[in-house]
Formats: sequence, C-alpha cells, structure tokens
Amino acid sequence: MSVRFITHQLFFSAVQSGDLKSLKEIIKNEGLDSDHAVDASVCSGLMELQSDKGETALYIAAEKNHEKMFIYLLQFCDLKIVKIKSKASGLDAFHVAAKHGHLGIVKELLGLWPELCKSCNASNTSPLYSAAEKNHLEVVNAILDADVSSIRIVRNNGKTALHNAGRYGRLGVVKALLDRDPEIVSIKDKKGQTALHMAVKGQDTSVIEDILMADHTILNERDKKGNTAVHIATRKCRPQIVSLLLSYTSINVNAINNNQETAMDLADKLQYGESALQIVEALTEAGAKYARHVGRLDEAMELKRTVSDIKHEVYSQLIQNEKTQRRVSGIAKELKKIHREAVQNTINSVTVVAVLFASIAFLAIFNLPGQYFADGPETGKAYIAGSTAFRIFCLLNATSLFISLAVVVVQITLIAWDTRAQRQIVSVVNKLMWAACISTCGAFLSIAFVVVGKGSSWMAITITVVGVPILLGTLVSLCYFVFRQHFGCFGNDSPRRIKRASGSKSFSWSAYSANISDYDDESDHDRVYAL
Repeated sequence: MSVRFITHQLFFSAVQSGDLKSLKEIIKNEGLDSDHAVDASVCSGLMELQSDKGETALYIAAEKNHEKMFIYLLQFCDLKIVKIKSKASGLDAFHVAAKHGHLGIVKELLGLWPELCKSCNASNTSPLYSAAEKNHLEVVNAILDADVSSIRIVRNNGKTALHNAGRYGRLGVVKALLDRDPEIVSIKDKKGQTALHMAVKGQDTSVIEDILMADHTILNERDKKGNTAVHIATRKCRPQIVSLLLSYTSINVNAINNNQETAMDLADKLQYGESALQIVEALTEAGAKYARHVGRLDEAMELKRTVSDIKHEVYSQLIQNEKTQRRVSGIAKELKKIHREAVQNTINSVTVVAVLFASIAFLAIFNLPGQYFADGPETGKAYIAGSTAFRIFCLLNATSLFISLAVVVVQITLIAWDTRAQRQIVSVVNKLMWAACISTCGAFLSIAFVVVGKGSSWMAITITVVGVPILLGTLVSLCYFVFRQHFGCFGNDSPRRIKRASGSKSFSWSAYSANISDYDDESDHDRVYAL
C-alpha cells in the first residue's frame, strides 16, 4: 500500500514538473498486465486519481500548459474524466485551460468534445466568461467557433461575458461577442443592468460606441434602481463618457431614478474638480435639469440654451467664411500668376519684334533698288540719293531703326518685379513700337514710288490707298481699346466697389458675395486687355 502511495506521489510530481519521460515510465509500470499489455482500466483509474487539492493529472497539465503531456494523458481519458472538477477552484481541465488562455489545449479538447463550452462552475461561470474576463481573445474566438450559443450563458448574478468585457474595456472581446450575437446587449443582470450600464463604469468610449452601434435602443434602459447609463457615468465621474452619451439625440437627459434624482442632481454631489465641472457643463448644454425642475419651464435655462445655439451657429458660420476666403484668395493668386505670365509673354514678344524691326531697317539702307556707284569720286553713293522719295525713306527708316533699338535697350535693361510696373513698361514700349511700325510703313511706301517708276506710279498710289487705311484702322481700334481700358469711356461703367461702413468691423457676407460677383461680371466683359 505504501509503495502504491509513493507511486502516486511520483505520478503527480512528474505531472507538476512536466517530466513527460518519467510520467510515461510510471504509467507503463502501473498499467501493464500479466501479458505485458497496457491495461486500459488501470490507466483510466490512474487518470481519475486526485491530488490533495482535488486536481487530476489532466487538470494539472492543462493548468501548467504542459501541452505535450496533456495530449499524452488525453488518450487515457474520456469525457467523464475531463469533467472532473478541482476541489479548490471548482473548474475542470477545459475550464482552467480557457481561463489561463492555453489555446492549444483548448482547441485539442474542443476538437473532441465541443459540449465542454457549457461546463460551468458552482457560480455558473462559463469557460467563455473566464476567457473574456482575462482578455484571451483567441480562446474566446475558439469557443465561439465551437459553440456560439455559449455566449448566452449567464452567471448566477445574471451577467454575461459581455457585461464583464464591457466593464473592463476589453474592446477586442466586445467586438468578437457582438459580431456573433448583437442581441446580447439587451440582456440584464439581476440588478437590471445591461452591458451599457457596466461599460459606462469603465474608461473606454470605443466599447460604448460599439455596444450602442449594436442596439442604440438600450441608451435609456433603467436598472432596478431606475438609473440610466447617464446616471451611472455621472456618479462614476466619467466626463468623456457623459459627453459621448449626450451626443445621441435619443438620450433622455432628464430621466429620474428611484431616488428622485436626475444626472444633474448626481453631478452636484461630485467632488469639486475639473472632471466634475466638465460634466456639469456638458449636462447644462444638453438641457439637463434638476429633478425638481423637470416638467416646469425653466426660462433661464432656455435662454442659456438659445444663446449657446446662437454661439455655435455664429462660430460655424465664421469657420465657413474663413474657408471660403482662403479658397477665393487661392483663386486670386492663380489669376495674378496667369496675368503676370501674360504680361511677361508680351514683353518677350515685343523684344523679338523690336529686334526684327531694327534688323530690317538696318539692312534696308544697304540694299536699295538700283544699288550704288562703284567708281569715281561718289563711290558708294546710291543712284537714287537725289530723289525726294529717297530722303523721306532715309528719315523714316532711320526713325524706325533707332526706335526699335531704344525698345531693345529698354527691354534688356529694365527689370520690373511688380506686375503693375511691367504693365507700365509694356504700355510705353507698345507706343514706341507703333511709331516704329508707322515709320517702317512710311519708308516702304516712299521707296515704292521710286521702284515702280514714274510710268507706273499708279501702282505705288494703289499700295498707299490700300495700306494706309489698314494701318490707320488698326491703330484707331487699338486706341479705342486703350482708352476704354484706362479711362472707362465709350459706354462702359466704371468697376463697382463695395466698401464697409466706417466703424463696422464685422464681416458682411452679402457684400463679400457681391464683390466676387462684380469681379466675375467685369472679367467676363473685358475679355481683351489693352496696354
């Protein structure tokens, strides 16, 4: 008898230490019959043995997470042995593995006996509840995969796994439970509290959002003392949670509990501090009243609420105006950039044209019709130098040459950073180029009378009659555009300007909109800008 007792002691010692080799030797020596075959009944009896704490070998292996040893012992066990509960903890092997988060052992048992999900202890605590309480999310998912109905097992106090997970902010577990069965949020414990009542006692607002997303109708549910979630959150001094609850339009902020108290009455009892002040402010803005004022018109409260609404409206309007102003400012910058580029392109074009005019004028004086004297004292003199037409040609050609050179010098010397200065330069240079054009045309027409000869002077006259009106018509049209642009004459109204009244510093949205509208009308009308 003493030898068998010692053997049993060695057996439990090997399980405790995780010595699988010694354990196999003990089972082999104990379980062999006369034919040296393993006796199943002897091994089963060995598995049923309990230590001083009332723990089986399978229980100890599950609690210590000796997974290989557990799998070895499991071959000698049936469901009855697995369900043997410890005298100390009241849990069986599966329950203790789930409680400690030993996922491998949990899956091994669930693969054989899924009904273990419903094995509860004396307080009717399920393995799912124990795993959720310790935040073992993988074990929770494994149990729900095996038997989702275990989610509705309630303890003797009426609480589900969701009650506990919500109370301690186990967000991952809460999501897993709600994904499988959203309707469990409405289950009440023996105090009449839902998972929302428990969640508002904690600190995690995300848990509360998920619970209300599953079923927002529990927002105003009362416990057996008549307390809603707002009552409990206020009493626990949770300002962020109170603000979150008040953000729901269906909240009954003036619910009265069995002690004839609203959330505002409970807020008055809080210890003075920043959190208490935040709760009172949030309740006040939401229209909360003291229980004695509920059902009566509180004029001061209504006025304060109206002022608060106006303040929020004004603030949101100012924010919107500021955003609009920034967008308009960005558009104005883009338009200014485009305008600057257009002026710069005009400057570049004028420079090229001026160089071209100067080149033509320079070459024209040395490529006269009839050429020059090649011999004698007047070598190099033009054959037509004595004619009046030639003298006019020389004068006008020289004028065009020097005006063009002057424009080139101005363009490559002056650098204007400001758009207005660039426009002034272009305006002056344009007028000079007009003069150069007129001089070049005059030089061309004068030399044309020499080239065609007296017998064909009608050709030169025809060229003059055709060319002069074209040039003059073009210049007159350009003058019209210039005068209209700079002086606003010829039937155009001057741009309208809207100014604020002196002494008023407030932003006028109507005036601002009108100003933008005027700018659009003006830009649509003046599609050609003349310098």
